[in-house]
Amino acid sequence: MKVLVLILILVIPKITYTQVNDFKDNEIDSLYESENRRVMESMMVWKLTEELELEVDQAERFFPKYREHRKEIESLRKKEQLLAKTLRLNMKQNKKLTGSEVNKIIKESSSLKRKMADLEESFLINSAKVLNPNQQAKLGLFKNKMMRNMKGKMKDKRSRDKKRKFRNDRKKSKREFWK
Repeated sequence: MKVLVLILILVIPKITYTQVNDFKDNEIDSLYESENRRVMESMMVWKLTEELELEVDQAERFFPKYREHRKEIESLRKKEQLLAKTLRLNMKQNKKLTGSEVNKIIKESSSLKRKMADLEESFLINSAKVLNPNQQAKLGLFKNKMMRNMKGKMKDKRSRDKKRKFRNDRKKSKREFWK
């Protein structure tokens, strides 16, 4: 009996500490993620202002609409991610998926993508109320340009860190192996 009490005295605090620690880790991760999101948002606003060469009055009218648009797109993107997550979870648990279930998920995902595309189109067209045609064209190309720049920077960072070998490096190392 004494041994049981001793075990309980030693184990319960450990379990409680672990749960509190996990909660703190999750809280720190969410704070870090929200901070990153804010930094990315402010960077996007800065880049957009610079790229579109917005005047002060244009920026005051444009960015509230832009933020509202981004929230709508983000909510649709989260729904799409949730669909993919449930599909992955079902596959991971080795559940037998029927063709109709898979088709339903594919149709829902496609529908969400169409809604996102329609929202993008209507936002770009409605931006003519605030932006001139040249700025409107730059706005339409901005997302792809920003993504290419970010991809290039990430690729440069990886090559500097030597964490990932690129195709050319792998070919060279294979050739050297067979010499």
